[in-house]
Amino acid sequence: MPSLFLPSQRAGFAASGAVPRLAPQRLRQLVVLVGLALTGTVLAVEIVRYLALDAYLDHIEGSVASVGWGYAHGAPLYSLRDGYAEFTNIWGPYAYLTVVPALAALGPSVFASKLAAFMAAAATLALTAWRYRRGPAMPAVQGLFLLVAGMAALSPMSFWIRADPFEMLLVALALASPSPIVVGVCVGVAANFKIHAFLYFLPILAELWLRRGWRAAPPVAFAAVAMFLLPFLAPGISLADYATTVLPQLAGRRHAPELFAPVAAYGIAFALPVLLPLLRRPVPAVERAYGWAALGTLVLLAYPATLSGAGPYHFLPLLPVIAEARRRLAPQGIGAEFAVFPLLLFAAVTTQHCLADLDERRAWPAYAEEALQLAAAQPGPVAIGYGDNRRSYEIAQLIRSRLALSGAAPLLDAQIAMELREIGVDGSRRYVAELTGCRTPRWLTPRGEAPFAVRSYFYDGGPLFDDAFRTAFLAHYRPVATSAHFVLWACGR
Repeated sequence: MPSLFLPSQRAGFAASGAVPRLAPQRLRQLVVLVGLALTGTVLAVEIVRYLALDAYLDHIEGSVASVGWGYAHGAPLYSLRDGYAEFTNIWGPYAYLTVVPALAALGPSVFASKLAAFMAAAATLALTAWRYRRGPAMPAVQGLFLLVAGMAALSPMSFWIRADPFEMLLVALALASPSPIVVGVCVGVAANFKIHAFLYFLPILAELWLRRGWRAAPPVAFAAVAMFLLPFLAPGISLADYATTVLPQLAGRRHAPELFAPVAAYGIAFALPVLLPLLRRPVPAVERAYGWAALGTLVLLAYPATLSGAGPYHFLPLLPVIAEARRRLAPQGIGAEFAVFPLLLFAAVTTQHCLADLDERRAWPAYAEEALQLAAAQPGPVAIGYGDNRRSYEIAQLIRSRLALSGAAPLLDAQIAMELREIGVDGSRRYVAELTGCRTPRWLTPRGEAPFAVRSYFYDGGPLFDDAFRTAFLAHYRPVATSAHFVLWACGR
């Protein structure tokens, strides 16, 4: 890093022996460096504590691990019942397959299931820092600061078991090696994770077109299509079943007005670090075009970010592009140089919530062990049921994933019932015959709660299991054993 003092100041200090004082510009640079160090430290603390926790922070994480591990043991990746998904969400095969290598190498565990997403986040930071090693120091620091601050502002989404950390890494890879083939590979893999993920590459594709013209289009398109379709060549991964899973949910989604304000707030916070340098001073045409392309993509992403069940985390994979735009624009002046700091306000709030959730979940692994011991006390398959509140629902999701990782095939997933309810489909009615026929001999539910009375807290608050399902359960199953927190039910026959 260059000296914090101007040349004329250094000469004056040597002649007079006066105590040196930082130049205003150098002082601002020091503040940015300190901000980068502190934000990176806070993000690292969150990640370490997350990896050390033998539980998940989100109700979908365990489902992703369960589906991936089930596929590795012969189950189809996209299983349907009555024409709708049983266990898979709106993601492509790569989102579920990424957990498999660590689970296979280290053994099935919550910790192993988290490693791939963590490594994707860490690789994004490492790859970006490596790319920035050449060139002026402070623009590189400014770009890296934006990336780290954005990841902290969107924690834990930036490192948990979802598609987003992998999409972010793929965007960083496309920036690191912007050849048509590499960009096409990254676009195809990202779109397989989430169908709209090609949007994150629009500034990269625009720049590629400006450099190479239409010659770049065929290799990009061929590589993208090939990488998107590649997983569907594997046995047990059906393209038709994937389409049947994804398309109804995409078509049935509504825009959620309650998301407009947070998405707009995050969008402004991510736009300012690029917009202010663009407006502050003249910049070369190429860098100006790249900056406006990044901002335009940010605006386009507001559409999927405001769909029900979404949120500002849809901006996360664009972070490497925004950071690259900021590095190229080399911000100068107090407003442009400090434009990242509003993101730290979001980071402070999300960090507080994340650490509180980590603290609250420290007892959950013990609950899971208790439930699994109760289930093992009697022979025969057991399915995980649900109670009547959000906390017990999320604990049940953890137990369900632990049971699936131990080799037991899951029966139903209330999270999928929640997604189906949002598009007007009753996901519980299709299991009534399962209950009346006692095809599942035993169920495990939270003690002291009404069985299967949990509601769709993430969406409209309606019941996830209708009267027919609950009536069939209570008519055919009775409690046979209890523990401190759970009840084991068996078929009355």
